[in-house]
Amino acid sequence: MKKRQNIKLLLGIFAISLFALFLSGCLIVIDNPIVEIEIVNDNWTYEIYVDGSYFGTTNSSGELTLYSIGPGYHHFEAQDTSFLGRYGDKWQTIRNGYNKVNIYTD
Repeated sequence: MKKRQNIKLLLGIFAISLFALFLSGCLIVIDNPIVEIEIVNDNWTYEIYVDGSYFGTTNSSGELTLYSIGPGYHHFEAQDTSFLGRYGDKWQTIRNGYNKVNIYTD
């Protein structure tokens, strides 16, 4: 009888461990900031600067995603790549996870 109880206990522990192993793969944790920049009022390419450093150029829809921005308060600038010289900027606090920065240009 004691042997039967030990086998049930061992099977129960195995089942719980297996269940926990499968559920642990379901959690998605984003601990680094992802910053999606969108030029709101213009569909053109813009050079993007963060705190004065160049980080890339938006696509023709005015969008760019950045993965290397640290959390904190940052200054985002958008400079038109054409001869028109359109410009926009925005100060925004970036937190861990997904962040969206909408920049209006004039």
